[in-house]
Amino acid sequence: MACPVRSSLLPVVQRPSCRSAAEHSFSRSLSAAWSPKHILNLSPLSGRQIVRLRRGCTTSAIATPTTFTTQKDLSLRNGAHVKVIVEQTEKNDQIISIESDVQAGRLLLHWGVEGGKNYKGGWRLPGASARPEGTVQYKDRALQTPFRLDTNGRARVVLHLDGEEASDFFNFVLKDDATNTWYDNNGTNFKVPLRPDATSAAPKVDQLPKDLCDKWAWVRWDHAGRPERADAAAASEYDRGVAEMRELQARGRTLDELWRVAEGKWKYSDYRKKVIIPALGDATAPAAAAAAPPSNGNGSGSGNGAPAAALPRIPDDLLGVQAYVLWEHAGKPDGADFSGEARRVITEQLQSGASLEEVARRLNYTLKEPSTPSASASPTPSGSRSSTPTSSMDGGPPPPPPGAARTPAQVGTPLGTPKRNPLDMIKRSAPAPVLSAERQRVERPLDFLVQRFAVDRTTRWRRTFPLGSKAELLAVVRQENEQSPVRIDLVTDTASNVVLHWGVCPPGSRDWVMPDDAIHPETSAVMHKAVETPFLNCDDDECDVEISGAKVPLQRITINIPPGHHLGAVTFVLRSSDSTMWYKDAGGNFVVPLPSKDGEPVEPQGPDVAKDELSRNIIEAEVNSTQWTLMHRFNKAADLISEVLNGYYEIDVSAAMSRIFTWLRYSATRHLTWQRNYNTQPRILSAAQERLTNAIANAHGRTTGEAQEWVRAMLTTVGRGGDGQKIRDEILHIMHRNHIPERKGLWMEEWHQKLHNNTTPDDVHICEAYLAFLESGGNLGAYWRVLSDAGITRQRLESFDRAITLEPEYYGDKREALIRDFRNYLGILKAVHSGADLSASASAAGNRIPGGARGYLAYVLSHVGDSQILPLLEACVEARTELAPALTGSRELLYLDLALEDQARQAAERGVGSAGFGAAAFMRPLLQNLCLSLGNNEELCYCLKAWNELPSSVRNGGRPNKEEALLAVAVVNRIRRALAEISDRAVHRIGDISKAYGRAFGVERWAYELFAEEVIRGGPAFAVSLVITAIEPMLRNAAALGAWQVISPVEATGVIDVVTGLHEVQDKTYDTPTVLIAEQVTGEEEIPEGVVAVITPDAPDVLSHVSVRARNMRVLFATCHEEGPLKQLKEARGKWLRFTPSASGAVTWTETQPQRQDEGAAHASAAKPTKGLKIEVPTWSGRWVVGMDDYRDGVVGAKSKNLASLRGRLPSNIKLPASVTLPFGCFEQALELPENKHIKQALKETVGRISGRGGSGGAVGGLLTGLGSLVGLGGKASGDASSSSGGHSSHPGRSPAELLAECRRLAMQVVVPRQVRGELESAMRAAGIPPPENEERWALALDALRGVWASKYNDRAYYSLRKAGLDFDSVRMAVLVQRVVPAQYAFVIHTRNPSNNDEREVFCELVKGLGESLVSGMVPGSAVAFKAVKDAGGLAAPEVLCYASKSEAMYVRDSLIFRSDSNGEDLEGYAGAGLYDSITMDPSVLTKIDYMEDRLVQDPGFRRDLLSRICRLGVDIEVALSSAQDVEGVVAPDGSITVVQTRPQV
Repeated sequence: MACPVRSSLLPVVQRPSCRSAAEHSFSRSLSAAWSPKHILNLSPLSGRQIVRLRRGCTTSAIATPTTFTTQKDLSLRNGAHVKVIVEQTEKNDQIISIESDVQAGRLLLHWGVEGGKNYKGGWRLPGASARPEGTVQYKDRALQTPFRLDTNGRARVVLHLDGEEASDFFNFVLKDDATNTWYDNNGTNFKVPLRPDATSAAPKVDQLPKDLCDKWAWVRWDHAGRPERADAAAASEYDRGVAEMRELQARGRTLDELWRVAEGKWKYSDYRKKVIIPALGDATAPAAAAAAPPSNGNGSGSGNGAPAAALPRIPDDLLGVQAYVLWEHAGKPDGADFSGEARRVITEQLQSGASLEEVARRLNYTLKEPSTPSASASPTPSGSRSSTPTSSMDGGPPPPPPGAARTPAQVGTPLGTPKRNPLDMIKRSAPAPVLSAERQRVERPLDFLVQRFAVDRTTRWRRTFPLGSKAELLAVVRQENEQSPVRIDLVTDTASNVVLHWGVCPPGSRDWVMPDDAIHPETSAVMHKAVETPFLNCDDDECDVEISGAKVPLQRITINIPPGHHLGAVTFVLRSSDSTMWYKDAGGNFVVPLPSKDGEPVEPQGPDVAKDELSRNIIEAEVNSTQWTLMHRFNKAADLISEVLNGYYEIDVSAAMSRIFTWLRYSATRHLTWQRNYNTQPRILSAAQERLTNAIANAHGRTTGEAQEWVRAMLTTVGRGGDGQKIRDEILHIMHRNHIPERKGLWMEEWHQKLHNNTTPDDVHICEAYLAFLESGGNLGAYWRVLSDAGITRQRLESFDRAITLEPEYYGDKREALIRDFRNYLGILKAVHSGADLSASASAAGNRIPGGARGYLAYVLSHVGDSQILPLLEACVEARTELAPALTGSRELLYLDLALEDQARQAAERGVGSAGFGAAAFMRPLLQNLCLSLGNNEELCYCLKAWNELPSSVRNGGRPNKEEALLAVAVVNRIRRALAEISDRAVHRIGDISKAYGRAFGVERWAYELFAEEVIRGGPAFAVSLVITAIEPMLRNAAALGAWQVISPVEATGVIDVVTGLHEVQDKTYDTPTVLIAEQVTGEEEIPEGVVAVITPDAPDVLSHVSVRARNMRVLFATCHEEGPLKQLKEARGKWLRFTPSASGAVTWTETQPQRQDEGAAHASAAKPTKGLKIEVPTWSGRWVVGMDDYRDGVVGAKSKNLASLRGRLPSNIKLPASVTLPFGCFEQALELPENKHIKQALKETVGRISGRGGSGGAVGGLLTGLGSLVGLGGKASGDASSSSGGHSSHPGRSPAELLAECRRLAMQVVVPRQVRGELESAMRAAGIPPPENEERWALALDALRGVWASKYNDRAYYSLRKAGLDFDSVRMAVLVQRVVPAQYAFVIHTRNPSNNDEREVFCELVKGLGESLVSGMVPGSAVAFKAVKDAGGLAAPEVLCYASKSEAMYVRDSLIFRSDSNGEDLEGYAGAGLYDSITMDPSVLTKIDYMEDRLVQDPGFRRDLLSRICRLGVDIEVALSSAQDVEGVVAPDGSITVVQTRPQV
């Protein structure tokens, strides 16, 4: 029977016997005196000791000795290694141990074998007995087994092939599942023999033909720069080449592949970079090759074999400056790399006798002090850049030497960039100009009707259409039920008399069809295929709307559709009665969808996101313009930007700029036409581009925050413009210089005509494709490949107004001249069309570039696409940082900034996949990059600061210990949350509008559905998310944190449902046991009735309200930190799953059958812990305020009583706050006052509607009732509210949430009796609590008191009590009044660990500032969580489970706090904690914080002492009150602890 090894440190191995691989390995060195017990406790595997955790397993004999052992040490392309140890026993069982030092998020062994029983060729997949735990089958082709860490931190898999599973060869590759990175044997599998006789089966090296050896020697000599060699040296190089080929063959490279390289079909330089160096290293490099520079780093060497004179090593900053100067002198050519030429120039000067200092002086540059990176690759202080630039070219720190031969992406050596305070990068919003955003929204005539229809439960669809001149048309579709007729109401406030020109559409179609006569309103007339119906004036007073003192008349039409109709929509346009004006919807017909059984149901719609005046102008111009090109679009956009800045639109500036960006991006991605019925000369187009880009730059200078962010993004959608005429002239010059005729039938003439007629950004890619064609010797495949990569098809070329139908001709005799000419021409095209091209941007910025940025920029320009990712990232980001102060409003610097941002993103995406945990080194520059890009960047700057304060083992991608990893996980959680906010903000801003624009423009559905996602993925935040994906699994592993955090461990079975947020469904009742997958859980929601489990990626505090209630309700509540399991659960929507939490803290599930109705009922009954509960309603004690001596049952709640009972029972160093309480019934007694009579009556009616609402509806009242009588709505408004000064009435169709909000509003209007203030002041003075100082402060105090009373009507309290079968109106609210204790920290203690219900452990959470940020869910993120065993040793050394990831803390000035203390909070077996509010007299303030710099993190001794004192306090209170307690308290700045409340833990 299988005997699995269960250990978090070892892979789970299943064996037919109880002998593990370690026993087999160790048995050879054990004497007979050792027992199997010893072997199980400690057994070394291949010389390493591994702790074995084995239970219930016995053995009777030592394992048999091995008969065959082999070991393979294999190298991977990123410098990592794999060791494979194979052992074969006398019984022919095979044990394979694979270990690797690959830094990966989740490392998988992708494997199979050759040989074994019934082997039929290819990879064989062993059976279940040979598959370690966690192994999955990959597409019937391979097995994938996760690596586990052993006690030495090595990733390892152990395989057992016993009996019939024994095989001949073991084949495998490795995969980092977190980044989808594969590690193979240079394109093939690793193959290891498993038997002695299988070793001879290694691939035989083919005989190398002499012709191949000769050609190989030649390509190596050519690669080395064709150096002069003596005969002996040449012979030696020939032999080295042959040896190189043999080594490649031995590693699986084929003879055909070598022939391809030798014959030039695969460039040797590329082959060396991609194959030879990863496989063999640089040992076989050709002598004098550029890939093997001399030890001085100068690239100099002796051509005749004589020893070269020793030259000083060229500093890399000097090399970068020289490269920049050469690039400038060469005219700043696009994409050129001058690093090699720079090295040659400096080397020649050194060889002529110049010193490095002299070379630097000639460049007007001062050499930096050399820096020496530490062992951890972090820069030393000496490597930091001086804060004062020494020349105009200064500012670049020493970069690492560039390699001539590019290797696969690797982390690289840091530059040693200057240390910056991230908080100095926070963008403080300057006073903005008075724009439309600051203006009050102008009330519109139809607003009242829109609001009334919005709350009418019969409304199925509504929309407001703009008609121009600020007039609107409101269309509403209403239907009582499926058996009722459909009623369409059209109401407009236009001043002109208008006529409805209309028809109908079949289901699923937009074809215009003549409607039946039966639905024609009176006064209608038939006009060909349409019906025309005049709008009627509404002369009734109720139809008049008053705006600014003037009445606006309304016109209306009603169309009635019978219930059995087979229509999909009503479609129409409007015309003025004199036919001089036609009104359309963005150039097309208006369409009003109808609810129908023949099609999809019509859902009520919210506000129309694309129907503002700005959007209407954009859509009208784009869709309705007969002649339309890029030039027209750019000019229109420039006009709109100016109008937005001048306040012409009643729309938020950020929203306006995001709309214009969306429009321009659709254009840039070719989803909009670039030419329609109009030809634009290049100079006119470039002028329009220049006008638009200057308008964008001006807007950048006039906006801040989010609006400025969208403005900057606009520049990514349009080229800068420039000398467009040069495009037209230079193509002719090129043709004339090279004697290419201007005649039809030639590709170049077709392109020339296209350029002459209407140049577009497509021309950049056409030029690049033609250059690829020329450089490949006329290979048309290269031409089409470049075009395809740019998204340009043959059909698109042929669709141009001046079509390109031919393929380019190859002029062999003109090749070099054409390449030179078209490289220059490409620069001209990019200068006009490619705004964010790096070289073009750097050239255009010229002298505007600050001196501090030039050195960094020089490094970036000479290392674009370099394999050393980290220094390139740092140079990009530091250049941007130096640009930032000069950026605002500068078009050229903005383009350069965007180009650098794009280079950083590309470098990160290129390097993260292969870096493993080394990608952590990218986090700092990428966060800094993101901070520079955001308009509102405060939170990201704090994230960057927190990251910088982590230990170097984390920041530099080393091997953090558990404590360091815990800290890092907290910071990563904060960063992830900030990224989610960025994503949500972008989706909120452009998600709906991009879909609306896409539909209006006729864009393909996939394009507008993915629009917002593509914008986010193309931005700098995405690169940061890639790093998190790469490093988080390893951090959680090092911190001993699994993928799951089980907050309430309960087995559960239910059907899967997926929701965005728990708050959205907290009022819902599920009839079937349901498991919710909720994207967002804040901590203060109520779990819906019928829900048996909640799974979320969010991380609410373990002691938050929702966590406590989940445990009390016996609901499974767990957080999942990995995307994979969450994705699987979301895809299981609608399926029945059974969930089981394990003792190790994981959650597993299996698919099951739906429960029978009786099982579901039994579960529902079992899930209700509140059966038989009843709220006893106390009577008022006759006193408005009582002191602690008078806290009694029936007078005050458990909070007050528990505090009083603790007096004298706690250690002297623990403080209790002075308190007074307003007892039960005070609120109800206040309602009896004459001045509160109307409020009492309104509350009674509203509470009655909440308790007795049962689906009754009603029509819209007020104005709409009158309007209904005129347009045929029928019926009277039901549920007329009693008029009172207490506020407007509650409509019976309103939801409980709306009615509860009305109750709270009424409660806040209660007049507090004068006796309350008098008695409260006296009691406070007697208790030593300073009362409010003046009338203004007393007003604040009484508002806080009313707020606690009003919380009786909180949503979560209502839903929780309803679920428990309790009457929410039976709650009586006592109010505990205390002075706010100054809090450095606040904490909550559960004296019985709620995660595992262990009475031997105390569990605590702690935050900075007020405790409300911990328990309320108002501040997202985790608190510091810790636990301790309740003995002397455990209490002295609490264990930190996680560190805080919260971004903010809550603080308040010296004030009072009014705490809820109701009779509904502490019922036995009912978790009422947190249902009601505690309110400070003064408003609390949210303040950004950094936990990483707090003494709690920085000082281990302080942390241990404080956490120990808190844990001991919890134990003392539990002993004093003889039961498990839920305790809240604070730690003052002087370190003293005060308990502010305690109650029994449930």
